[in-house]
Amino acid sequence: MARSLGTRSRFAGAYLLLGATAGVALGAGIVLAQRPAPAPPPPWSSWRPGTTGPRTQVLEIANHVGSAYKLPSGDPLTAVKVGSPSGNQKLRAIGVATKAKPQTMADFKLYDNSKSVFYILCGNGSNCKINEGTASQARGTVLRREALELALYTLEYSHPIDNVVVFFPPGPGEKKFTSTLFFRRSELESHLKHPLRRTLPQAQPPLPGRMARGEQKTVDDLTGSKLYRYVGIVTAKGFGNLVVLQPA
Repeated sequence: MARSLGTRSRFAGAYLLLGATAGVALGAGIVLAQRPAPAPPPPWSSWRPGTTGPRTQVLEIANHVGSAYKLPSGDPLTAVKVGSPSGNQKLRAIGVATKAKPQTMADFKLYDNSKSVFYILCGNGSNCKINEGTASQARGTVLRREALELALYTLEYSHPIDNVVVFFPPGPGEKKFTSTLFFRRSELESHLKHPLRRTLPQAQPPLPGRMARGEQKTVDDLTGSKLYRYVGIVTAKGFGNLVVLQPA
């Protein structure tokens, strides 16, 4: 009889222990279920295109970015046009020369035109020159900032696009486009992983000479190696038309 009672006592203790363990697990589950979900990450930008098609998105981006940059008079710094100086010519690729005097297609690194976007920064003067004031290093820095912002918005929201070329207004003594910035997704990828304002903190684009020192360093770092000379449109036999760029 004593053995029977002892056995029952041990079984009762085991059941109590199991019950306590189950209770602890259930309680932990309730606590986890009541714990709030982690907050969503902040949006990449406060503005985004309202359309979903890449070609209409870049038009929206051009209007949004272009309207924010001003001259000291309050007039737009430039209009931002979508397209290349080739006009209606059908383009096959961007060709970046790998030699000072390229002779064959092997002397170019090619980038598919279907994955590329061209913007033109066009001033209000003839041949897209900026009439107001005089060309300066400070104004050039703001233009490079504008080009960088165009590229970041495009690569963030127009995901089929991998390459962005931005043509600059002709400088003093120039009658046509000669300078461009050429951005590739792979080179700006890390800046697409955090909000835009971490890269360009000034929400209102600065006037020439008013850019914060830290932001100017960022612009210099992200655009300094992207400067290319625009050579023109070249037709390659058996291939098609190339927008030819030469490293500056």
